[in-house]
Amino acid sequence: MKSVMNPAAAFPAPQPQPDEAALKKALGRAFALLAEMIESLRKAHPAVTAEWKYSPQSGWHQIYFLKKRRLVYLVPGNGDFRLSLILGGKALALLKRGEFAAEVELLLKDAKRYPEGTAFRFERSSFRPGLVLALLEAKLSPEPKRGPFRLLSSAGSRRSTSNNDCKLWVSYTT
Repeated sequence: MKSVMNPAAAFPAPQPQPDEAALKKALGRAFALLAEMIESLRKAHPAVTAEWKYSPQSGWHQIYFLKKRRLVYLVPGNGDFRLSLILGGKALALLKRGEFAAEVELLLKDAKRYPEGTAFRFERSSFRPGLVLALLEAKLSPEPKRGPFRLLSSAGSRRSTSNNDCKLWVSYTT
């Protein structure tokens, strides 16, 4: 089955690749909302970069990265946009204890689940910069420390001769 281009796509043609000025023109007043959120994200994480990609279904869209990690997808429309991001279980656990806990619970009812995490989508009408930034901060929060102990690999473990249970050797790291 042949894929169909989204009729609301702001940049459906494969050439030329859009730039910031074209994005601003296509989004119109919606650009200000989005620019505020992106500016705040880049202030908190200066290494965030954006890359334009082309898709036969959605036309040109931007993916925001922190190093090689995909943070958020922006699909521009004419006067509108769709913003998508995927969060893992640790980020969701943080959000459920945070300022936006009630809103996150409501969003989770309609969110799609994938093996890599839970997808959140926002249109211009549902977009709230503060909420999206909270989702991104939860996604970017460092993993909790696992403590000073680590298990040695099972390849280095020895078998007990008495009951054939595998012994785990623990090493203290500093």
